[in-house]
Amino acid sequence: MSAMVWCSALCGALAAVALPHACARTARMLLPARLCGPASGFPITVRARWWMPLACGAGAGASAAVARLTGERPGGPLLTAGWLVVLYAGVLLSVVDVVTHRLPTPVIGTAALALAVTLAGHALTTGQTQTLIRAGLAASAVGGGYLLLAILGSSSVGLGDVRLAAFLGAALGALGWPAVLYGALLPYPLAAPEALMRLTLRRPRDLAFGPYLVAGAFLAVSVAGP
Repeated sequence: MSAMVWCSALCGALAAVALPHACARTARMLLPARLCGPASGFPITVRARWWMPLACGAGAGASAAVARLTGERPGGPLLTAGWLVVLYAGVLLSVVDVVTHRLPTPVIGTAALALAVTLAGHALTTGQTQTLIRAGLAASAVGGGYLLLAILGSSSVGLGDVRLAAFLGAALGALGWPAVLYGALLPYPLAAPEALMRLTLRRPRDLAFGPYLVAGAFLAVSVAGP
């Protein structure tokens, strides 16, 4: 267990170096060129180096925490690997969503493929095929619920949020149905303060819901327990 935590922390420190560049590059690809020029005041720049130790420390700490939360289960290393994918992809998607109000499908699809590989490996090495089945059912249930919200159009949920919710649902499904339930519900109280503020300002559609989906998923892992 200790070795897994240290390996995860190392992965987190390395990811923290690459993620700011990945966030900036992805956001620039999604925004119009006029908003990313030298004089545009583009909100993501990676010039300063003073943030590097802080970012590495934060990445290492977050990755170690994920390893502690997931590593004690059967087939723990593979579950931990899957949730590290969720962590790094979640950070990237959250930042991009805040800046561009878009959740790029290629990023979600690549992360979902990596998660599927780790969960399939978990099922093969532990014989717990029910984990893989539960992940698929959870992805369908959570994704279907958010798709219904998007179709109804009564919230700021878009199709990008639907894809992200399905991806997170699969990851939570691998841990159990309590985690799925918490992960489906927690984003709403987390987003409520900002939503109320934007309703007051009459700007409800400006809410980026992706970060709250990601935060709700990780909070659900902590609340649901092993």
